[in-house]
Amino acid sequence: MTQRAETGPLQARLARLARAGGEAARRRAAEAAAALAADIAAELPDGRAEAVPTPTGAAVAVEAKGLVAREFGTATRMPRPVIGPAVARLAEPG
Repeated sequence: MTQRAETGPLQARLARLARAGGEAARRRAAEAAAALAADIAAELPDGRAEAVPTPTGAAVAVEAKGLVAREFGTATRMPRPVIGPAVARLAEPG
């Protein structure tokens, strides 16, 4: 004979843990986006970088005159990347 167990409290606890984990992840993403925006803004005195909240955390919006040419270079100028190195620093452990 199989006994039935009450799973309501367990399911509620798991749901709370999932919400708490999601909130923590969104908070970490927002903090990382703010740090990335600050790093990029420091390298772009003629532009701006801003962390923008999103439903899943945050995104970084970057605007600067000639940013694409600076980041990737042109036929006559070598690239002087700003965004790539900032993202690489963000991905470093620690």
